[in-house]
Order: sequence, then C-alpha cells, then structure tokens
Amino acid sequence: MCVYKRDKALRHRGIKDTPSLDRCVPTCANIARTDRHAAGLRRRATVLDQRAAQVPGPLGERLRSNARHLLDLADAHRHTRITVQDGTA
Repeated sequence: MCVYKRDKALRHRGIKDTPSLDRCVPTCANIARTDRHAAGLRRRATVLDQRAAQVPGPLGERLRSNARHLLDLADAHRHTRITVQDGTA
C-alpha cells in the first residue's frame, strides 16, 4: 500500500503529485504494510519454496532467493510495525 508523500518517494518522476505505482521500490518510505500484507508475503514465499523444490539448477535457486526476500520483507514488517496498545485510545 502506498501512503504517498512526494518528498519521501524514491522513484518520483515528473511534476505529477501522484505516485507511479509501476515504479515502486520495496524500501521506499511511502510503503505501508498491514499484518495482512505481511501474511500474504509469507504465503507467497511458501509457494515459491515449494516450486523451487521441483525445479533444478539456477531457476530453483532464483525461486528460493525470491522467497527469502519476501520473508525478509515480512520480518521487517513484524519488527517495525506500529500497534495500538491497550488503554492508549
């Protein structure tokens, strides 16, 4: 999900004040992930690992590498997410 702020965008192009979602970068400060997004990343990583087990050589390694990357993104969300604490409302 993009919470667009032009001054934080890594891939801002042109004079538009809207995001170019086809040019997103996973490390952009405008990206906001929910727990649901992180769970989806983990599910996708599992699928990629399962496919990698059936594919030999470089293609299998690329699938495993992509799966590790998705898990890293999900882990980063878990470590940096902002949660509502009881009694803070």
